Amino acid sequence: MRRAVPFALLLVVAACGPSKPAQPARPAAKSGVTLPSGPVLSGVGVIAGLEGRIITLDHEAVEGGLPAGRHAFVADAAVLAEGPLEPGARIAFTYQDWTPQPLLADLKGR
Repeated sequence: MRRAVPFALLLVVAACGPSKPAQPARPAAKSGVTLPSGPVLSGVGVIAGLEGRIITLDHEAVEGGLPAGRHAFVADAAVLAEGPLEPGARIAFTYQDWTPQPLLADLKGR
């Protein structure tokens, strides 16, 4: 009889199983920011300036997107870490429309 109690207790504990970790909230839902979900558009141009996460580009017209001119873009963290960021650098870029500024998804030297 002594063995039955510990074995039964083991079964109860095993049935409970390990607790599942709570699913982390998606950053966009947590901050209330809606990330872009539209098409990714491509263009070419020159870096005109950089201030924090804002990159200003002088660029050619983007088919289906922005007209030629100077526009400010919010830079994705990967762009800031890997892209050429010197003013005057010729670049190819991809972006998505977003408010308050378009979001740069990629930036490569040309």
